[in-house]
Amino acid sequence: MKTGIIIGLASILLLAGCKNDKTRQESVRPVFYQEAGSIRGSDTLVGSGIIQAATEARLSFKVGGMIGKVSVEMGDAVRRGAVMARLDETDYRVQLERASASLKSAEAQLAAARSSFARIENLYINNHLSLSDYEKARLQVDSSESMLKTARSQWEAARNQLEYTVLKAPFDGVVTAVMARENEMAGAGYPVVLFSASQQLEVRTTVPEKMIARINQGADVTVRFHAFPDQLFQGQISEVSPGVSSASAFPVIVRLTGEVKGLLPGMTGTVGIPLERNPHASEKFIVPVDAVGHDQEGDFVYVASDSHEGDVYVAQKRLVSLGELLADGYEIRQGLEPGDKVITAGLSFMYDGRRVKLLDEEK
Repeated sequence: MKTGIIIGLASILLLAGCKNDKTRQESVRPVFYQEAGSIRGSDTLVGSGIIQAATEARLSFKVGGMIGKVSVEMGDAVRRGAVMARLDETDYRVQLERASASLKSAEAQLAAARSSFARIENLYINNHLSLSDYEKARLQVDSSESMLKTARSQWEAARNQLEYTVLKAPFDGVVTAVMARENEMAGAGYPVVLFSASQQLEVRTTVPEKMIARINQGADVTVRFHAFPDQLFQGQISEVSPGVSSASAFPVIVRLTGEVKGLLPGMTGTVGIPLERNPHASEKFIVPVDAVGHDQEGDFVYVASDSHEGDVYVAQKRLVSLGELLADGYEIRQGLEPGDKVITAGLSFMYDGRRVKLLDEEK
């Protein structure tokens, strides 16, 4: 009996000692914190974007025929006026030669008609020729002039068609696609080369419908591309979509300004678009994602309250109402006051009433 009592007392003393050790170990736990301050949400919208040429053209021949030569390849930088492709010009050159012959014949006929008319007119003035002969000669001149005009128009058309067999760059740019090859038949208007202006680039992005009203055309923006992560490019909003009834996001075009060397259509990146401040937006708190816990009671954070024991604080569980998940963390709509010290790490070791010591994250 005495032995049992001694063993029981020893067990109680051992448990008490363990409890005291645990209390001593968990009495003050160092924690990181963030002081809640009343702020507004970010005034910059960050979205993805893709480069496209401000000026892009599907170049084609104005006449049809067999492609004789393609002088460019995808990716080539081409100056304005440079030859990009040619059609086989044989048939068009023959047409021009025929038109030239017809033009020379019409010029000769007009010269002969004018010479004959001058002679007949002189005879008519001296009463050596009838009025009908005079009028017939004048009609011959008019007819020859009309024939010459028609022949000249046909010659100009044939010359133009011969010139149309050469496809030239309309501006300085880059070949983004070649859609036809040599010895292929190409009809008039059939795309042969996709051509983009090399120094006029823009970025296409989209803006959610709830923010489109806060976008201003002409606003300066910043763009960072995945191909150049360490370089920041400047741009300006050149177009803002008026909206489509079935769309939940609206297109916005940003014209790149300044140096665009190395950038090509198709590159992707992120666009930082400034937003107009919403005067009706309420003040809100932002806390890190790791500072927010979730249980059957709802969403909560731990706030460090002063225990009036020097640098020791007490963790208090505070239920909160969450708003949007932003880049910096959760928006807290209800549950916090300015100046509250929110514990930002180690929530799994926290409980209501635990003694903590605050650490400065910068240190």
